[in-house]
Amino acid sequence: MKLLYLCFLLLPPPISSIPELSSKTVYDAVRGDIRNVETLSNEKGQCMPDRIYFLLRHGSRNFGNTITTRIDAFLTRFAKLVDSGIVTLNSDMEWYQEWEGGVYYTDYELVVEGMLEHFSIATRYKGKFPTLFPNYSVYNYSLQATTKTRTIQSALSFMDGLLHGTGPLESSPDRLDIVMKGYMPPGMVIEKNDEDRLLRFMDCCPKYEKYIKTLKWKDESNLFDELPLYQSVVQSVSSALKYDATLNDSKALYYLCAAENMSPTQAGHSQFCSVFDEESLDVLDYSKDLEKYHKYSYPYPTTYKMSCLLLSDIIKEMEGNKNTPVLKFAHEETVMPLLSLLGLFDDGEIMTHKMVDWKNRKMKVSRVTPFAGNVAFVRQSCPGDDEPRIQVIVNEKEVKVPLCSRAGCTVADLKEIISTRADGCNYNLICNISPDKWDDKHSTQQIIIAVLLTLSLCQATYIFFHCIKRCPLNSREDQTDCSDQQPLIEEESDQGYADEPDSNLVTTVLDD
Repeated sequence: MKLLYLCFLLLPPPISSIPELSSKTVYDAVRGDIRNVETLSNEKGQCMPDRIYFLLRHGSRNFGNTITTRIDAFLTRFAKLVDSGIVTLNSDMEWYQEWEGGVYYTDYELVVEGMLEHFSIATRYKGKFPTLFPNYSVYNYSLQATTKTRTIQSALSFMDGLLHGTGPLESSPDRLDIVMKGYMPPGMVIEKNDEDRLLRFMDCCPKYEKYIKTLKWKDESNLFDELPLYQSVVQSVSSALKYDATLNDSKALYYLCAAENMSPTQAGHSQFCSVFDEESLDVLDYSKDLEKYHKYSYPYPTTYKMSCLLLSDIIKEMEGNKNTPVLKFAHEETVMPLLSLLGLFDDGEIMTHKMVDWKNRKMKVSRVTPFAGNVAFVRQSCPGDDEPRIQVIVNEKEVKVPLCSRAGCTVADLKEIISTRADGCNYNLICNISPDKWDDKHSTQQIIIAVLLTLSLCQATYIFFHCIKRCPLNSREDQTDCSDQQPLIEEESDQGYADEPDSNLVTTVLDD
C-alpha cells in the first residue's frame, strides 16, 4: 500500500493543468525531460559526455512568515464574511463549506513536493548520463550547498535519488519510500553567507547591497499593478467571491493557489486557482516577474556581472582533467544572474510596466527559475575536435547560448563572455563603490578601522622587540621564559575590513 502511495506522489499531474506562478511555480509545470535531450554531435559522429557541473535552485518550500500572514488574514476575513451572511457561496464555491483549511508553516523548509522534485531530477539525469554519476565516495563528488536549510534538504533529496540502494544505511520499515538496500549519506561543503562568493555572491558585493538592493526594484511591478489591466483582476476576483475584494485579497489568493499546487494531491486542480481565469493568472504572473527581473537580471549590469566568479569556477572545472560531478544547490538569485550573464532569455529590451508584448516575453520567470530550476553544463568530447564542447541545459531543455560560436560552448567562448560582459571578472571593480561615493558614515568607519589596525600592528611590534630585549636568543643560560610574563598590553580582537558587508544586511537577501 505504501509503495502504491509513493508511486502516486511520484506521478506528476498533467503539466498543462498546473498554472505558471512566477518564481512560485512547481517544477513539473514547466520542465522538460533530460531523457529526451540529444547529446551534441558533429559531422564525424556523436559526442561523449564525460563531466557535469550542475547548479540547482532549492525545491518547493513553505512561504515564510510574511506571505503566511497575508494568507491567514485573508482566510480569517473571508470566513467571517461567510459566517455573517455577507458572502453567499455560489455553486463554484460550495467546496469551501467542506474545506477544513490548510496548514501554512512560517519556515522556509521544503515541502514534500520540493523533495520529490530533486529526487526525480536526479533519477532522470542518472538514467540519461549513468557514467557521469559514479558510486559515492568523498573523492567522487564535489557537493556544495548554501547555509539555508532548504538548499541542504534539496541536496540530500537529490543525492537520495542518485545513491539509493548503494550505501550501508538500511531503510526503516515505516518509511514511505521505495524499498532500498541502503543509502549512502554524502558529505558537502557549506560556506558562511558573507564568505560564499560562488553561491551567495550577492551577499559579498557591497555595490549590489548599496546601489541595487536599496533601489525601489518593485517600482515597475507597482506601476503595473495600478494599470486598468491589473485592476480588472481584482474585479474578476470580486465577481468570483461575491464581495468587493481588495488588491491584497487577490495576492493572498495567488499564494494560496501556489501553495495548493505544491501539494501532490492538489496540484493541477487547486480550488483557489479556480477563482482566477487564465487572463488574471497571466497578469499576476507578469507582475511578480517584473519584481524578480528588476532584482536579479538585466536592468542593472552589476546584478549579473557579480555572478562571474561562479562562471569562472565552471570554466576551471571544465578545463580540468577530473571527471568528478560538481553539484551546487542554491537560490533563484544565484541561478538567474548566471543565466543573464550568459545572455539567455534576453528580450532585447528592458521589461517594464509599459511592455507591449509582455505575454510573449522570453524572460518568463516560471520557465527560467521555478522551484528546483536548474542549469547543467555537460562537457563532451567530440570525434576529431581538439577541445571539448559544453552543452548547456536549463530545466532539462537544451538551450543555445547566443554568445557561443556554435551548438555547445567551448571554454574559450565562456572566457570571452567573462571578458566582454563582466569586466574580466575584476570582482573589486564590479562590486566595490568608488571612494568618492562613500557616505560620511562609511568613510568614518574606514578611518577608525585603519587607525585601530595600525595601532594593533604597532603594539604587536613593540611587544615583540620588548620580548627579544628581555630574552636574547644568544644567551641561553639566563634566558627567561617569556610565556610566564604578563603582556604589557592586552591583545585586541580582529577588527575586520571596511569593505566587508554587514552580516545583518546580507542575511536578508532571500528569494521569497
